[in-house]
Amino acid sequence: MSDAAAKGNNPELWEKLLAELDEKLQLGLLDRMRRVKAYHFESGILFIEPGTVEDDSYLRKGGTLQHLELIAQDATSIRELRLREK
Repeated sequence: MSDAAAKGNNPELWEKLLAELDEKLQLGLLDRMRRVKAYHFESGILFIEPGTVEDDSYLRKGGTLQHLELIAQDATSIRELRLREK
């Protein structure tokens, strides 16, 4: 079982998001997405559980979450991205 499969319910879609971040040279976001504890695609929403407290703080800062959401919408056709509460 791959690491992506162990973290969430749709490893192909998750890998597509990671590839899009890599292609767009969003290396800070890419690094944090590789460290997530878990993700879940459900009804057009991508739920992400950040891997560390620092990652959670970074993703909630300023327009970072909105920027990630726009990239994820384009790459995976989700309509919304949510971070799980710690």
